[in-house]
Amino acid sequence: MPELMQRRQIHGDKIGRKVDTVRTRETAALKALHSRLVTGRYAQAPLVLDVPEMHGGIIYEETSTLIVVENRRWQATYEHYGFANMAGELDYVTIGRSYPGIVTPSSKGDFKVNTRPIDGAGWNDHFWHLNTARTATEPMQDRTRYDLRFRITPPEDGSEPEPMTLASRALHHRSLLFTLRVGFIGDQPASIWKFEGASPFARPHAANEYNRVQLDARGTATLTLRDVHGGLFNGFAWSWDA
Repeated sequence: MPELMQRRQIHGDKIGRKVDTVRTRETAALKALHSRLVTGRYAQAPLVLDVPEMHGGIIYEETSTLIVVENRRWQATYEHYGFANMAGELDYVTIGRSYPGIVTPSSKGDFKVNTRPIDGAGWNDHFWHLNTARTATEPMQDRTRYDLRFRITPPEDGSEPEPMTLASRALHHRSLLFTLRVGFIGDQPASIWKFEGASPFARPHAANEYNRVQLDARGTATLTLRDVHGGLFNGFAWSWDA
């Protein structure tokens, strides 16, 4: 049936309810369906047993990172996290990083950021959820999808970033679709290679026939993976000189 009203009428006849009653239940039904789909608890999911495989946390439906390198030096990183909150009410989410930078949330988004240094371990960026008027914070709701976008740029301390040779991400919460891109402006690497699911000690240090990557016509390397989690690193490394 192509018309929504027709489908409502058919479903209403099956459950003994009027069309208006069916319509008022649609939002709650879609939320329940969304929760079930992203947690993999349905008949054709890879794991058919109804177990709490996501541990009641955050599920990244999509994570996307674009890192811009101009003439061998880092210029900016653009991050996008589309996630479902499955952990009850949450005031904020935290994303850690090991390098200094200025974090700027999207002006069109629903988050503000508070950054805190971690002694000897980098920085934590706490993204607090804003209300509709963007005048105060309010908790994220359970079983609800959120969209977090932000930019990271080098600190304004007068120092020039060192030549960059590594771009990677490690995720502890599961990402159903993971994309990492590195775009080169000006100088391009003599060789670039990828790695997947590697610890900091197991990252390859040179390209070979199995991990070598070619840049596209725009000078960009892209890595796309599914079902990424576990805290291991995925990304690229490169050498500027042959």
